[in-house]
Amino acid sequence: MGYRAVWLVAVSAGALMASPVLAADEDRGVVEEAVVTAQKRAENVQSVPLSIIAVSEKAMEARGVDDARDLERIVPSLRLDTIAQASGVSIRIRGFGANSNAAIDPSVAPYIDGVFIPRPGAILSTFLDVESVEVLRGPQGTLFGRNATVGALSVNTHAPDLSGFSAKVAGQIGRFDEHQVDGFINLPVNDRFALRLAGLATETDGYVRNRADGKTYGKKDTVAGRLSAKWRVTDDLTWTGRVDYARTTGDGVNFTQIDTSTATAAQLAAFSARLGGNPPTLQYRPSLTTNQVFSNLNLTDRQYGLTSDLTYETPGGYAVRMINAYRDWRNVQSDGDTVNLTLDLLSRDSTFDSESQSHELQLISPKGALLGGKLDFVAGLYYFDEDYVIGEALNLGSRYCDFLVAGAAPALLGACNTVPKIRAADGLFTQSAESRAVYGQVNVKLLPTIEVSFGARQTWDRKTGTFVQALGNPAAALLRGAENTALKLKDDRPSWRANVSWQTTPDVMAFVTYSTGYKSGGLNSAGGAAALGQKRLFDSETSTDWEAGVKSVLFERRLLLNITAFRTELDDFQERSFDGVSFLIRNAGDIRAQGVELEGQARPTQNLTFDFGVALLDATFTSNRAAPGLPACNNSPTSCPTVQDLTGRTPTYSPKWQGNLGAQYTTDPFAGGFTASARLEVAYTSAFYATNDLNPQGRIDAYQLYSGRLALVSPDQTWNVALFGENLTDEHYFRGKFVQTLDGVLGVRLPATGATLLRGYLGAPGTWGVRAAKTF
Repeated sequence: MGYRAVWLVAVSAGALMASPVLAADEDRGVVEEAVVTAQKRAENVQSVPLSIIAVSEKAMEARGVDDARDLERIVPSLRLDTIAQASGVSIRIRGFGANSNAAIDPSVAPYIDGVFIPRPGAILSTFLDVESVEVLRGPQGTLFGRNATVGALSVNTHAPDLSGFSAKVAGQIGRFDEHQVDGFINLPVNDRFALRLAGLATETDGYVRNRADGKTYGKKDTVAGRLSAKWRVTDDLTWTGRVDYARTTGDGVNFTQIDTSTATAAQLAAFSARLGGNPPTLQYRPSLTTNQVFSNLNLTDRQYGLTSDLTYETPGGYAVRMINAYRDWRNVQSDGDTVNLTLDLLSRDSTFDSESQSHELQLISPKGALLGGKLDFVAGLYYFDEDYVIGEALNLGSRYCDFLVAGAAPALLGACNTVPKIRAADGLFTQSAESRAVYGQVNVKLLPTIEVSFGARQTWDRKTGTFVQALGNPAAALLRGAENTALKLKDDRPSWRANVSWQTTPDVMAFVTYSTGYKSGGLNSAGGAAALGQKRLFDSETSTDWEAGVKSVLFERRLLLNITAFRTELDDFQERSFDGVSFLIRNAGDIRAQGVELEGQARPTQNLTFDFGVALLDATFTSNRAAPGLPACNNSPTSCPTVQDLTGRTPTYSPKWQGNLGAQYTTDPFAGGFTASARLEVAYTSAFYATNDLNPQGRIDAYQLYSGRLALVSPDQTWNVALFGENLTDEHYFRGKFVQTLDGVLGVRLPATGATLLRGYLGAPGTWGVRAAKTF
């Protein structure tokens, strides 16, 4: 309650802060109103009747946002997470999202330069030379390529500039031996053709110290580049092409640790005894040290993409735009010991291979092109195709047979020791996905200050695939079941949007929107302890959303304040479940989510800027009657059921409160024209559940993170140097939790209550460093 009061006071006192624009006009001392393309044409963000936050390049630089994951510090209700497999990236808005290492379409659709990215991990490694980011909350089913049930994250990179030469080079060093070099060069060949080359190289040694071998883990090296070309073929025809490449290597460790608060002293004693008195690190405050087995660790993530964007403007001002794209992504990772213990039990080799293409044809009318300036429209055709392959090989460790098989299945002990342990279980999933759509939106100005919009989209999805699981060692049957299943899914749905907006004054706009969203069903790609067969299919997810909001720029353009109230109903929610051995997707019932989002920014003086955002979320399962029971339940008379009814409970990753608050002071010029700035900000997340059985043990406590930045800019503004820090208090906290793998064998289950021992993914510790940049 205390934190809630703090944020309510901040909102009440601070209608003086925050901004979906998150940047300001330094010359005039007023807030800046960004230009966005959420409705396929360039528009002032304040005139777009959507819940949208646009983060400018200037704002990202001021806040030290050089990774897509940093966006959640400044955009309430946005969350980006990674799991043990580096390919497993999830983007969540208002609590909804999906991990990308499964064959599931994202609920929050990611885009780079108008192109849908089927596997969100690409957003992390190609986040360079970014001009702006648009975070759209709510269904985006009528104007975006792939339907998105709860939102979209759109990254816009710089196109080549025909007007003149420019360049930038920057270097950064930080804690944990972080080093980074990045920059760009913009080279006009003539007044109709220009090239732009952007690049990045970054490395870190990681922050996980392993006492077992004295080494540090979490090492990661990334090299990325993008070459863009812009050609004004004629005054009416413009082509922009891009080719990007990114490669990340390292050990792939995303650190997890036992959450000792989830277990009793007796459970921890039994756990330690089962491991011969040598358990992994056990302490209440999460630590950055461990003593577990790390062997054969390796990560190689490589991708490249091609984009062609051709626009023809007719003499009447109509734009015909064709966007063609191709992306090839391959991720190979060896996890070491996946049980995360001090024994060599089990390792995993995984491959993820995605090859996709998309083609979109758009017809965009000028604003007010028809009916005497009262009507305009956007229409389009869309095609998407992806071939996706996931491979998993489980390798039995030196202690698997005597530790696990001897107790759980002694009849298999002989075979376990004599049959090869490498690739003991070998799974291969293949999927071919195809999506076609036709869409359109009409905007009609009923009165000079009132406009209505109607949008519709029809989508046709088809997926075919196979799952084959072979056992090279009979003892692997404790983990995987042999299977050979052909799979097929087909669905088609319409999506709708209706909106009315009222420009009450030149600087205040109110709107009400009704929209629906649809996300295709799919095929489960993970191996199971038993063959799943047709249970590998899960149904499509749909959403219905109502939103009402007000956007305003007040007090001589020194205050920008937006507020949106929403209510979303999500049916057949696609949720990822962990059963102690593998992760599977299931339809987890229906959810009602409602809340209020407030953001803004203010410049009370030329030198001082405040910004904040607050999100209040009230989410409830309106139906979830077949949810998994607590992990230790076994249906016996002295235990609990393995299936439970979670209707009326709060879904996972749905904190009631999220917020950010920041302040920046910039000095007047001094010492011949130098300027300096100091920035401090805090981001807060209230408690939430992280396991889909809504186990109280899986509750993540509230946390708040502080960051700061001191910067010095030269008189001609061509160079700057900054000291920065994130998580300044070095908060050690969990971002997610899951059941300890093989918890039954480890003797930590309590069937009477359903409780067991949980592990958690740790958030990044405190980091700090210095960054210098020079522009030309």
